[in-house]
Amino acid sequence: MQLELIFTNDTQFLPGIGAFTHETLKQWPLDPAVAERLGQCVVTAARHAIEHAYPLGVQGSIELTVREEGGKLEFIIRDHGLPQDVARLERQLHDDSVPSAGKIALHWPGADVVDELHWIGYGREGQAIQLVKWLHDAHITDKAHPAALAPFIDDAPLAPAQEYTIRRMRSEEAIQVSQLMYRAYGNTYFNEDVYYPDRVAAHNAAGSVLSFVAVGADGQLAGHYALERGEEGPVAEGGMAVVDPAHRGRGLLDRMKDITLADARRMSLVGVFADAVTVHTRSQQSDVKHGAHLTCVDLAILPRNESFKNLSDELSQRLTCLLFFQWLQPATPRKVYVPEHHRAIIEKIYCNLECPVEFGAGSTISNASAAGHGTLTVKIDSGAAGAFLRAGDVGADTAQLIRHAKREIIERSHAEALYAELPLADPATPAIAAELETEGFGLLGVAPCFSSRGDILRLAYLVEPLAREPIHTADEFTAELVDYVLADQARVQATL
Repeated sequence: MQLELIFTNDTQFLPGIGAFTHETLKQWPLDPAVAERLGQCVVTAARHAIEHAYPLGVQGSIELTVREEGGKLEFIIRDHGLPQDVARLERQLHDDSVPSAGKIALHWPGADVVDELHWIGYGREGQAIQLVKWLHDAHITDKAHPAALAPFIDDAPLAPAQEYTIRRMRSEEAIQVSQLMYRAYGNTYFNEDVYYPDRVAAHNAAGSVLSFVAVGADGQLAGHYALERGEEGPVAEGGMAVVDPAHRGRGLLDRMKDITLADARRMSLVGVFADAVTVHTRSQQSDVKHGAHLTCVDLAILPRNESFKNLSDELSQRLTCLLFFQWLQPATPRKVYVPEHHRAIIEKIYCNLECPVEFGAGSTISNASAAGHGTLTVKIDSGAAGAFLRAGDVGADTAQLIRHAKREIIERSHAEALYAELPLADPATPAIAAELETEGFGLLGVAPCFSSRGDILRLAYLVEPLAREPIHTADEFTAELVDYVLADQARVQATL
């Protein structure tokens, strides 16, 4: 669900904004007192935009966007006015060192019922304030007996031999999915929605997640695997994989993957992708077995506290994953624009992907397709201490937008890894990538069909360098690409 209200910077609209928010909040089962406080917070944020976004006497537009997906209720109040010091505003929200008198949130009615409150900067394109309220906030530890959450034991006795049914998850089984994930990963799985059964059920009902389960003879879940529709392109991510060790060695993960891929083909998706871990090579081998191809090395994409069996509680460095892509439809030829010094390795990636490709001659930034301002989507994952910066329309200021966002996010959110994504179909992408190299962004690879414009070029800025030895690879091409991107990181970091 998504609603949008557009108004100008005039306080006479505040009563209408309040009425709009009040009626909109009736769509969800919120406690009346909480809904009232949440509405007050939204109106206060709108008042702040009206009073501060534009110079006195200058009229400008402000957008209030309300969206809900999987139980996440989000309000964005966005202006296109004068750039403000977003880092300072964010500190006023959250930094304990800021005196109480300067803390914005303490003076905003209703801020106490909001789960997340952040400023988002868009450089010369203004700023926004984001308010998030989770409708489903019952964690699995609040809903299940501690005995049902005991960590899995690798050498647990095997369950009796039995027949398993592989099918879509039923809504009432969401609690079992959360239990499986908690028992396997503790509280460290990077997508925290898996620990909230109501969110698991809501995502499945909305179609943003498609869960498949292995059901034992007793009706209990022995495993889970899911497709997540988080990208704007015609692709889905496979993940949330878990199998109870008591049912190991019976091919349940492969069977769940096979059923999942068959369903994805019926959805007319172009492909599915998965991040294979590098603490071992089993997931890499499984992806290759199912017909997937390595396209990108996502250096340092997960935090050190990601939990794995038979390993210490904390990894020696941030975890690198490998992006494997599997075609569900025949690969179609494409024309891409890449930095010339990376052309050879990217040509190898497309060859490995079994995808016909033509390389075009890039243009200068001044001739960027937007011929003006670019657009940038920023996704911050505070749990993983990382962020994705995706350029949509490329403009003459795209590199500056990413540069500004990088500095702001590192200062504001203490991110340890940032990923810049550029459309490979745009002739200006090589020039933008060259600009970003001066900011320390190195090549990672290609993400096929991830955007509405097609394939994307993925680059990364890492706060701390990575060692090669903890990154385990299953085959020669994987090792070659890992070595290449680590060398590129060393190259761009040496120029800073």
